[in-house]
Amino acid sequence: MKRITKWYSNRVKGTIPKGCQYCSLGSKLVLFITGECDSNCFYCPLTKEKRSDVIFANERQIHSFSEAYDEAVMIAALGAGITGGDPATHLNRTLEYLSKLKERFGQEFHCHLYTSYPLSYDNLKALHLAGLDEIRFHPPRLLLTEEMKKSISDAKSLSWDVGFEIPVIPDKHEAIQNIIEFAEKANLDFVNLNELEITEENLLKLSKLGYHTKTNLSVAVKGSEELALKILRNNRKKRITLHYCSSSYKDNIQLRNRLKRRAKRYALSSDEITDDGLIVRARIIVKKVKPLLNIKDALVNDFKIPEKLVNVDEKNKMVLTNWMLAKKYASALVNKFPYEISAIQIIHQYPHENGIITYLDPIFEEGNN
Repeated sequence: MKRITKWYSNRVKGTIPKGCQYCSLGSKLVLFITGECDSNCFYCPLTKEKRSDVIFANERQIHSFSEAYDEAVMIAALGAGITGGDPATHLNRTLEYLSKLKERFGQEFHCHLYTSYPLSYDNLKALHLAGLDEIRFHPPRLLLTEEMKKSISDAKSLSWDVGFEIPVIPDKHEAIQNIIEFAEKANLDFVNLNELEITEENLLKLSKLGYHTKTNLSVAVKGSEELALKILRNNRKKRITLHYCSSSYKDNIQLRNRLKRRAKRYALSSDEITDDGLIVRARIIVKKVKPLLNIKDALVNDFKIPEKLVNVDEKNKMVLTNWMLAKKYASALVNKFPYEISAIQIIHQYPHENGIITYLDPIFEEGNN
């Protein structure tokens, strides 16, 4: 009988799937290959922004493989998770990106893919030949059809890891157990059990069906974790790996670590990086481009700030510098450039160009001082 062990906020019986191990490091490029999918799962969390034929690499919308490659380099990726929508709806694109990632980064670059489609043997073989290391099946609405079973059996005949990834819907114990029984019998490698989440997109559907969050501060559905842990306990004698992935883990570990990896390459010398992987910087915003160099010269020559800590952003009409230094010299700087500077702000920002700002401290705002 295998023990159930704790892994971060998750629980596992057996060996953590390799794709999950890379994800925990934040070292997987999340390649959202398309938003198109006709499975119509009532719990689908996709936002309206992504429910069309769009491509994202991590949090960034892209339009070419070269952009996906750049994003992989920015996080020093060791692999990619190919998701959607459903990558099978645009299989040629999926194969193109997959094969190019393997060509650029080498065969050790670990790639896994999610699909809710019963892929044909020819399609499975094409993915395998392109270098896919791990395939994760998701039976829509947890309905395991004979067609899906055949596809999974075909997949298992190839030399890669094969498993399920499914949400733990509180009143679907029997359906989930049926999937586990099939996985054990088919000698699959793992079943990932994801804590069900309520998002802005699926809120109305889940609420109508009686699903609610377990606390006011959580997006996790009440009863999902309890059922997952019960399923792990009831299946301890089985050979197959069972991995319960909590809602909090995705944000607190996966996303945070990925942002940290990106922040290390994105950050300017003047920036600080928070424990959450956000960039902390000061921005001195001006009305016109012309005084930018004068402000930079003043910071370097008058206030003795090292030049490497002062960066001019002409496009957005601002000077970027260390937040503590900006706070220290803000008054003196405004007195020196009273008509040029419109604002001095300290911000916490996602490590992307025009990344989401999660915190803004207005040290100086024209008209408010």
